[in-house]
Amino acid sequence: MIDTSNNKAIFRIKKINLQRQLRAALAHNLRLVNPPNVNTELSHYNIQAKGLNTIEACMSRFESALEGIKVRKNAVLAHEAIITGSPDHMNKLTKKQQIAYFTDAAHWLVKLHGGDYKNILCLSIHYDESGAHGHYLMVPKIESKLNSRAIIGGARGRLSELQTEFYEKVAKKYGFTRGIKNSKATHQHYSEFKNLKNDLSEVKNKLEQTQIEYKTALNRLSSAQQSLLFIKKELKLAKTLGVSDLRRKIALLEKNTMFKVTPRI
Repeated sequence: MIDTSNNKAIFRIKKINLQRQLRAALAHNLRLVNPPNVNTELSHYNIQAKGLNTIEACMSRFESALEGIKVRKNAVLAHEAIITGSPDHMNKLTKKQQIAYFTDAAHWLVKLHGGDYKNILCLSIHYDESGAHGHYLMVPKIESKLNSRAIIGGARGRLSELQTEFYEKVAKKYGFTRGIKNSKATHQHYSEFKNLKNDLSEVKNKLEQTQIEYKTALNRLSSAQQSLLFIKKELKLAKTLGVSDLRRKIALLEKNTMFKVTPRI
């Protein structure tokens, strides 16, 4: 039996409802903003679609795609798809095969989004993270209307259908397998994993600092309790002393403890 656990095709797609979300995605994909996990020494290997390598160019394409369309207030303005595969298998593909895989995925996504290549706002292939992957920003435009529902929304299990279709029409010929249908397993992009790892490290550091502070507080409390017991013992003894002896005892107490004692004599 062939072990297929490390050659899964990975396809994810999400909705973008606001222009600021679209601009943020463009800034990430065009590497205008670098997340912590990016190796900038490898960023020159990244590939951007010709003519769509600036936010201005991509937003101009977006505005042209929406020209003449009445946009509802709650409309989905764009989709972002991420295409990759299990790292073990991705690394077995040659650079030429990887580019062909991402290119075929783009053709499939264009068909899914109405068949017009002008609906591609940005196509980025990243080689500066842990594994090669492609980002695709698409306008969900079908028959001159924004219709995200017809593409990815509505029917229950639609995402599973799309994952099957992507496997059959694109991923299978590159040696990938389809994940288990209806599996509860999730795929996290490395940047998300890295952020979680950083958050965990920060929480760990705070916990260690809290433990140090807790131990320090316990030591101070123990010292205060010992001082209090000493004072109680000395006060008990002081009741049996005369005035001059009592004053000397008070002075000794003040010298050996943090407390100031004011006698009522």
